[in-house]
Amino acid sequence: MTHWPNMADAQFIEQQEKYEYIQYVIPDVNSIPRGKIMKGKFKEKAARDGLEIGTVICLVGPNSEIPLSVCDILGKHMPNEEMRPCLDTLTPWPWVGKEGRRVGNVLCDLCMHDGTSDLTSPRQLMKAQLDALREKHGLVFKSAFEYEFGVYKEGSMETLGGDDVWCWDVRIWGEHHDLFCDLTDLLEVMGVEVSSLMPEFTPGQWEITTEPQEGVRGGDVAFYVKNAVKGFFKTRGYHATFMSKPSAETFGAGLHLNHSLWTVGGASAMLDQGQDDRMSESAKHWLAGILHHAPALTALCCPTLNCYRRLFNLGAPGRVTWGLDDRNAMVRVHTARDNVFLENRLPSGACSPYLAIAATVAAGLDGLERKLQCPPPNMEMQKAGELSRTTENAGESPNAREQPGEVAKTLAEALDALEKDGQLRGMLGERFVDCYVKAKREYEVRRYENAELHTEEKQLEFERNMYMKNL
Repeated sequence: MTHWPNMADAQFIEQQEKYEYIQYVIPDVNSIPRGKIMKGKFKEKAARDGLEIGTVICLVGPNSEIPLSVCDILGKHMPNEEMRPCLDTLTPWPWVGKEGRRVGNVLCDLCMHDGTSDLTSPRQLMKAQLDALREKHGLVFKSAFEYEFGVYKEGSMETLGGDDVWCWDVRIWGEHHDLFCDLTDLLEVMGVEVSSLMPEFTPGQWEITTEPQEGVRGGDVAFYVKNAVKGFFKTRGYHATFMSKPSAETFGAGLHLNHSLWTVGGASAMLDQGQDDRMSESAKHWLAGILHHAPALTALCCPTLNCYRRLFNLGAPGRVTWGLDDRNAMVRVHTARDNVFLENRLPSGACSPYLAIAATVAAGLDGLERKLQCPPPNMEMQKAGELSRTTENAGESPNAREQPGEVAKTLAEALDALEKDGQLRGMLGERFVDCYVKAKREYEVRRYENAELHTEEKQLEFERNMYMKNL
């Protein structure tokens, strides 16, 4: 392991002394923190020199299944790569430490031994897309997720608050206010500012929102929230899950990605006050890219078998459409006040926020660079493509070619779409796409197909065993 300069600066050395243990982690494709825990003098050594870890770390399955199928791509002998700590990410992990033992967390980059960034790391893949957006177009990405999750009594399917639906009814918060106040206090200790909390559309389901963040910080905050929610509730005798639909009756849990584009000077790149819909040309090209790549995006935004139970339902997308303040569209456009932002409603609660951002930015970039034309609101991309072929101006515009009408309906279908989407593969990198598709097919799709699941309840039981505990 070689030393690289400017890693263990004086500020970090001072701050790390507050913690008895520090976790050095890389978020995997399931938002699970994977890495090593260091103690005493080894905390500083890890910060200075980094650590080594297996090259498949980011592609491990939800129950720690090792994807052997990717070894042909990453190396048959499963070699190590380098974990390079990002020291400015040192954050308390307050639900872990007991009896005064404080635990900190540092996010790391995954690098090959020659220093090349390994883009099988979702966080680095996201950073690469954000860097391309700034370098090619001078634009900055701001994002804020809406986190929907279910809370159950540990070891059961009994929901917090019982079987009643408490949609937007704050009385249920009053009954459990100590619990949720402690949760929001814990998040604030981690540097996460909670902007709202509310009961959702199904028993035991809650939603948290946080303030918009610029660049990489948007993904980091989402990673912190997901892990903090799960960790905190476990310490209180509950089990929180971001699994989309643990039961047939559950209203699907989403992870809606609200985002906007800004110039480096701080002006909105999506706002045009001169337009009736207040959307700039850049906003429409960006939106068109997201819609155009919707089937392939589904593989990254809805990454589990269970996610597809959520789609094609009230409030969850199925058709590839957009609309102004339309909760049933795939992309809901907000134009209130002096701002325009898009709400990508495709991501499910189980997805990696880093991959949701990476995929959305990659698709939006393709829309900007090819100047894809946006269909009218509430018109499916497929019908818009048919309409454009009948107009004089259609020509050879990429918008006049085949367009998606629906998102993918199964994980297998979504993985096929991602594999076949040449533009998105190019943006995200062949190596990442090939590894991701192979791993998902191996430890999720094929296991599901090979199981004898003749009833919906057996299917759901299989899915709960695979996802509910860890996602």
